Amino acid sequence: MPLDPYPSPSMSDGDRILHLEFMRNAIAMAQIALENSETPVGCILVHNNQIISRGMNGTNQSFNGTRHAEFVALNNYISRNGFHSIDSGVEENNRTSGVGEDSSSTQRRTRKDSLGILANCTLYVTVEPCIMCASLLRQVGIRRVFFGAWNEKFGGTGGVLDVHKIGGSLKDSSSQKGDYEVSGGWLREEAILLLRRFYLQENERAPEPRDKGKRIFNPIVNDIIDISDHT
Repeated sequence: MPLDPYPSPSMSDGDRILHLEFMRNAIAMAQIALENSETPVGCILVHNNQIISRGMNGTNQSFNGTRHAEFVALNNYISRNGFHSIDSGVEENNRTSGVGEDSSSTQRRTRKDSLGILANCTLYVTVEPCIMCASLLRQVGIRRVFFGAWNEKFGGTGGVLDVHKIGGSLKDSSSQKGDYEVSGGWLREEAILLLRRFYLQENERAPEPRDKGKRIFNPIVNDIIDISDHT
């Protein structure tokens, strides 16, 4: 997994403060998810330092395993800009139009411009995007992703796979179309503690509910262990 929780050390204090503030907004969405018995993962989509969409996990209430926070935030943004779903948006964005300046072509161009904005957007999410969401972010052309806790089982941006890079290697410094920047570890402790609180709760929709009465909340989050010196 990536070990450096922040980008270049040359990042200004102002930029660092700004990123942390946006991450706090993502944490707030995760808190709402927790209060609604959803896995506490939240995210925000930012363009020109303005939040343009928010999302949180909604898999339990929707009975839809794809309703991850990233999916919800992107779907909310795309739906507001004339698309019915992410699938139709991506399809439209990949289509070349040869139609004249009629109303339908103007509408298509407006929609394409709306999707083009994503190339200059940053996503802040409390947990590293899973492989599915990392691929979705690549397809819509996201610019950057900041996340809190690493996803050691399903992470798609370094935790398990490196979907954000075409070559699939963090050691390859070359950049290709569709690649996006990733930085992890932002408000990591807060993100992990929210997850721990969730896993202490009873899940009424679990096929075989487990007795969690004896589980104890652990407020201590261990530091990231740098394994680079042992490889």
